[in-house]
Amino acid sequence: MSKLIENRRVLVKNKRYLQLIFISGSVWLLDQLTKWLVINYLEPYQRIIKITPFLNLIPVRNTGVAFGLFAGKADGIQVFFMIFALIAIATLLYFYFTPRFSSLKTWGCGLVIGGAFGNLIDRLRHKNVVDFIDCHLGNYHWPAFNIADSAISIGMFLLLLYFYREKR
Repeated sequence: MSKLIENRRVLVKNKRYLQLIFISGSVWLLDQLTKWLVINYLEPYQRIIKITPFLNLIPVRNTGVAFGLFAGKADGIQVFFMIFALIAIATLLYFYFTPRFSSLKTWGCGLVIGGAFGNLIDRLRHKNVVDFIDCHLGNYHWPAFNIADSAISIGMFLLLLYFYREKR
């Protein structure tokens, strides 16, 4: 009977690992696909596609971090961003493999890891990040972002919710 219980634990553990891989891999794939479309179909023609009165698709090359902070700085800052992304991914993987599992933890870690990996790949390939989602209200434009940025933001929100629930 104990062997059956042990096998069940292994299956459940493997299922959770596969969920993390599926979520982060899906985010990375969707992020890279959308950036490929932007690079090949919007950027060469400097096209702007109006989706709604408040949402456009527009190609933007971001050499900085979120919201374009530190854009145009020396190449050394790019190396720092890449190292930071690797440390963040490693930290999340370590945190994920701690004993307590939950859906919030799985989704939060998966979204952040997939998004961080997507932007890291951009920095390695292009020395910048391809942004293209432009939200605006009248003439006020939120800084352009991409699928990876969205996944990181949603994932961090889910992880904060997870920590909040764990403390209660």
